[in-house]
Amino acid sequence: MEVLSNKGGDHIFKIENVAVHLNGKYLIHDVSFTVPKGQITAVIGESGSGKSTTLSALLGMLPAQAVMEGSILFNERNLMELSEQERAGLRKKHFFTIFQDATNSFSPTLKIKQQLYRLTASRLGQKEEAFLGKITAILKDLNLPEDVLNRYPFELSGGMLQRCMLACAFYNEPDVLMADEPTSALDMLHQQEFIKLLKNLHARLGATIILITHDLGVAAIADSMIVMKNGEIVEAGQVAEIFKEPKHPYTKRLVANHF
Repeated sequence: MEVLSNKGGDHIFKIENVAVHLNGKYLIHDVSFTVPKGQITAVIGESGSGKSTTLSALLGMLPAQAVMEGSILFNERNLMELSEQERAGLRKKHFFTIFQDATNSFSPTLKIKQQLYRLTASRLGQKEEAFLGKITAILKDLNLPEDVLNRYPFELSGGMLQRCMLACAFYNEPDVLMADEPTSALDMLHQQEFIKLLKNLHARLGATIILITHDLGVAAIADSMIVMKNGEIVEAGQVAEIFKEPKHPYTKRLVANHF
């Protein structure tokens, strides 16, 4: 089943018949969809549905013992044919990922300034002076005080740390931002704030966003949506259409529970 692409048929990812199995068990099976360029695509499902495994497959960051079949095209380039070094270079240049719990993305022993520099300007080959000017402006836009740069991660709230990760995305201006359950560790107020900032990032940069979530309220900001269950896609299409008229029984339950 394919997600409907945008009108021009312009997609950044094309995933065809992808399966991942580990120790004889399939984690995802026969997964096919496209990701429209410049849009937000939500992948929604319960824990164990295969949504995070799908994201790991796109990133080329599956467990060493995992076996993957099928094809993943990024800008018409088959990622399955690239070496690990080439995949790492691709991640560094074109992708940026925000994970579920920002606390795990930072070392507790280094100040935020050093870590944001490593995640941004260092990757781009820029000096610290240029970094400080740009990151300070971005932090201000994200309602973060400038002195967060001189704090340690344990001195910041989970919401502030997620905004620091979002600051890195603003700085790097990636072609694709991948966000894996970015709001699940936040309270409702900080969830809403983060989603608003994510929409601002999309509007400003026009980046393609792949948003992994179990929450239909979060998925509502997306253009298109993929619904996963038991390692397979059970429904896909435009968010507004799925909300209005879900077809699969599982999607119907999700929508009914949301509204």
